[in-house]
Amino acid sequence: GGSNTMCGLTVVVTVLFELPLFHCASEMLEFIGSPQSMLQIACLAYVVRVVGYSIVPSSHPYWVLLLEPLHGITIAFATTSSVAVADSWMTPSMKGYEASGQALVSMVRGLGQFVGFCIAGYLEGRTLYRVLAVIVTFGALLLGMGSYISTSRTKARANYVSL
Repeated sequence: GGSNTMCGLTVVVTVLFELPLFHCASEMLEFIGSPQSMLQIACLAYVVRVVGYSIVPSSHPYWVLLLEPLHGITIAFATTSSVAVADSWMTPSMKGYEASGQALVSMVRGLGQFVGFCIAGYLEGRTLYRVLAVIVTFGALLLGMGSYISTSRTKARANYVSL
């Protein structure tokens, strides 16, 4: 229910938060510790943002501007972490195929957008945001469990080898 001016302001606010995060992406990734953790932060920012969108009163659409910094965090952290994960998949024997890893990331992102658009064809705005928040929460939980299992196995192998 916002005006064209408000829609333009949302883009301005988002970009003002995205640009510094993209500029400091490698430092942020190092500070956070792992691409998986950075992606989980992106998921949390997304969930908080879209649930927030779903509860903004239609009589006060400009309140959305308070949530827009989270969009910058979502995009910057999700992009940075997915590029880092794809890079880590490329082993030394795959030297020269780094672009293939990034293409895989783009394909998965495109598939996610396609599924989101299909869901959007059936659901109204506020309900759509809540459903997508549940889907992203579920994905973040799966990512966390997979990361935990992978880390546990790596530590177990390291302990077994050192014995």
